[in-house]
Amino acid sequence: MPALNVLHVEDDFADALLVQNTVFESGDYDIGFEVVRDLRDARRKLKNKKFDLVLLDLRLPDSINPNDTLTTMQDLCARTPIVVLSGSMRVDSGAISGDVKQLDKNEYLCGRATGQKQSLAQILRISASNDDFEAI
Repeated sequence: MPALNVLHVEDDFADALLVQNTVFESGDYDIGFEVVRDLRDARRKLKNKKFDLVLLDLRLPDSINPNDTLTTMQDLCARTPIVVLSGSMRVDSGAISGDVKQLDKNEYLCGRATGQKQSLAQILRISASNDDFEAI
């Protein structure tokens, strides 16, 4: 498998580590993560480096409105696929476009999600290969 460079925009360091651990436990060691805490840091990273995928939390220290967070990131990296990964999907699902697939991060990463057939690593790879936005 080719290496995949992911910019993970996540303000909770423990969540970022959990995501990385989940991906590595699936056996995919060719997905590399760079973690930034907010949109300001994401903007800086995106100016200096090209990423294959952005993994985005919806509520950040500098952007707590989920729709604004997603829109801002789409403006920053219009050609880079985005996967929305948020523990607040139950609350925020109405704030995002209805065509975005929405899964709760807490349920998915804790193994409580029903009917999920793909690992997080597979979802990241599939998402990086197209321009669709998925929420996990």
